[in-house]
Amino acid sequence: MIGRSGQGWAVTFADLSIILFMITAADLAVSAPGPQSGDSGSAMIATADPVAVFRPTAGISLHQWLDQQPADPRQLVTVLVRHPAEGMERAMAAGLRLAREAEADGRAARIIAEEGTAPELSVMLTYDSSPHAVARNLLGTQNDNQPEESR
Repeated sequence: MIGRSGQGWAVTFADLSIILFMITAADLAVSAPGPQSGDSGSAMIATADPVAVFRPTAGISLHQWLDQQPADPRQLVTVLVRHPAEGMERAMAAGLRLAREAEADGRAARIIAEEGTAPELSVMLTYDSSPHAVARNLLGTQNDNQPEESR
């Protein structure tokens, strides 16, 4: 029987990749999270690409729009509020109203507010996963944000 030559590098590469992964995972498990260089104290918000986007108009309400969207417990309603510095209170009130309307329809909601040059209000359906959920799964603790069937 003649063995194939030239295949040994793939096994060696796979072994080295596994070793590197194990060393990295072990280091992350014992390191304490801390501020990164250049961190100004604000958290980065991870958002996935939206599945659907709603912009409030006179033609359709958020309730009607959500009824037209397929219900999926993994989806998150993200209300994005952009506002000029002088219009923050009014913009946040409108965003909070939309978030409460989404929660009344049984959807998980969050609000992201950003200062901008012009006011903008939109609602997005996304399959965001919380970075904290991933950390809880790695630590072996229960994640209360996931549906029952995935636990």
